[in-house]
Amino acid sequence: MGIIFLPAPGSARVLAAVTLASVMAGAPVAAQTGDEAKPPAFSSSPASPPPSSSSSEETGHFVATAAPTAYFIATASRLALGNSRNGKIRKLAETLAREQSQAANSLASWVNVNSAVVTLRSPFTGKIGPGAPKLSAPNLLPSQVSDLHRLSPLQGKEFDTVFVSVLMGALVQLQALYGDFIRNGTDPGLRAIAERESPKVDQAILELGKL
Repeated sequence: MGIIFLPAPGSARVLAAVTLASVMAGAPVAAQTGDEAKPPAFSSSPASPPPSSSSSEETGHFVATAAPTAYFIATASRLALGNSRNGKIRKLAETLAREQSQAANSLASWVNVNSAVVTLRSPFTGKIGPGAPKLSAPNLLPSQVSDLHRLSPLQGKEFDTVFVSVLMGALVQLQALYGDFIRNGTDPGLRAIAERESPKVDQAILELGKL
């Protein structure tokens, strides 16, 4: 598919392309056959009702959009460390690479802990049951893949112009996702992530706007 995934600094492991679509009410990932029956809803105890479909859909949409967006920002920022000659851009990119990698990892950890509880289905393979492979990194969205392809060959000022434009769009999108989930989200763990990460995104937007 031509998806670009860069390893985190200091790691020899190349992040695998995986999917978050299965967090949405047990939806199958692309590798599934389609013959597999939809798994039953899960409740932690007889007194605990399963999550409503609207709540699960809202949560699934948030994770399936916010995680790849954070991961995209981190990946593009690591590109900037090699392709930009602007000291201010490189400094901001270094911060974004670190912070947004942490944000993407937090969201992936939530999926690995909670997705199987909600859907009884691994977010990595769609398989059901203990010991299923875990999510390591989200698939980038198609537009994000295109943006990385645009950025990769560019250098210097040409890179800087495209980078600032692309990153601003991604940060504003992430800002809106966090703000909406803080106001309307029902999962306390995800809301805590959004509340923690939202001020960092706000600050990055302000700094990027000064470049």
